[in-house]
Amino acid sequence: MSDPVLLPKFELPGEKPHWAVRAAWISTAVLVVAIGGLVAILMHRHSLEVDAHVRREEAIARVKAEADAKVAAAAAAAKAAKEAELADKHAREAAAAAAKAAALAAKAGETADTDSGGDAKVKGTKSSHRSHSGHGGKGSKSAVKASGAASSKDGGGVKDNSSSLKPKNGKPDPIDDMLRKMK
Repeated sequence: MSDPVLLPKFELPGEKPHWAVRAAWISTAVLVVAIGGLVAILMHRHSLEVDAHVRREEAIARVKAEADAKVAAAAAAAKAAKEAELADKHAREAAAAAAKAAALAAKAGETADTDSGGDAKVKGTKSSHRSHSGHGGKGSKSAVKASGAASSKDGGGVKDNSSSLKPKNGKPDPIDDMLRKMK
């Protein structure tokens, strides 16, 4: 009993997978690696697109901010120029009003001098006294009309912007004609 018993080697079909199963496993592994690589490539490409979009938006925002700053600077310069022009205009108007007041004061002073000389001649006559119907610091209507007419002639007061019947270029204005017909 000492002889060893040799058993024959049998290959059972269940121990090794079939060649078709091996091919399926290999193709599945290759497919998973390919899909993983494509997903990685797509994610990288998407991140590049997002970065490019962000850079583009930042560039647009930067250019827009510069343009807004230029517009704001131009608006501020225009506003400053307009304010300077208005201040200059007000200064000219104040100077003209001061000159006009000085002229009126000088004229009133001359009138008072001539009236005081004339009072000696007219002492015996009775002076007419008008009623003071416009008390309250406002002048009478005739005085306001006279001052308005004088100021429009001087060019220093409110200017009359109404159009005349005939325009300056000599051609009749159809709108004025229609308005005249409607009256």
